[in-house]
Amino acid sequence: MKLEEWVNLHKDCGFDINSKQGFPYLFKNRILYSFPELVSVPVDKKLIRKLQWRYPITVVKTGHRIKNTYEYILDTNNYSLDTFRKKTRTTIRKSLNSCEIKKPPIEDLVHYGLKINRQTLHIQDRNDKCLTDPEMWKKYISHCYDHEDVKILAAYLGNVMIGYAMAFRLGEMHYFHLQHIDREYATYYPMSGLMYTLINQLIEQYGRIRISDGVESFDSIPSLNRFKRYMGFERIPITRVYIINPLIVMMLYPFVYVYVSLMHKRNSQNTLMRKMINLYYGHRVLHRIAV
Repeated sequence: MKLEEWVNLHKDCGFDINSKQGFPYLFKNRILYSFPELVSVPVDKKLIRKLQWRYPITVVKTGHRIKNTYEYILDTNNYSLDTFRKKTRTTIRKSLNSCEIKKPPIEDLVHYGLKINRQTLHIQDRNDKCLTDPEMWKKYISHCYDHEDVKILAAYLGNVMIGYAMAFRLGEMHYFHLQHIDREYATYYPMSGLMYTLINQLIEQYGRIRISDGVESFDSIPSLNRFKRYMGFERIPITRVYIINPLIVMMLYPFVYVYVSLMHKRNSQNTLMRKMINLYYGHRVLHRIAV
């Protein structure tokens, strides 16, 4: 699909999306994101001046020689079991043998999907009304359900939907969008079977594909990053910057300076401090990009 279609689909579902210098941006939970979040857009001084006083934080994926994070990309026309390491083959086989992978009825996505979304966001300590509000979720998943460039599969154990995965096609690129499972059934590895089946269906339809499984998490989640690598995705360096309101920078800088410069703890294990450090260094990249 074209970018405009994906933007309009989200606007029709009530998402707060507006254009900034000719590119769409999504405002959510007091943060502005370039949209879609995995598509690169240009950043210059004019954009920074326009956004830094208007929004607390703006998150932008952009193309630049300075890289500060990673995106997980799979580029292949062969996703057969023999391409995986032994342990991954075992988990995929267990998933396929235990679960039925198929396109779910919309009613199951509305019912089970909402439950799974709420559980997932609670575990991740995140808030997203589109995924957890019954009416908003029903409207959103219904808009996506029959679109020719959106593929949705679910994993079933008996008659119970225990996970689902959604991917969409934008231009020649595919993107995983939502991938959630019911943690009660994690030992059946439903996501392994879902990703394996969905990717193979895309290869059957398009031939060679290039698909993204997202940017490395802002909060380090080693187990998730390992899972993506074991599923064949490569860690590709990219640039993701944070345009931060100057007043917030003034409050952020002393904490980061003391922690990094005086205590020599740039790789802090403290979750809050890790967020502050990542945020600050993502902001500093701007000074080398927009010169």
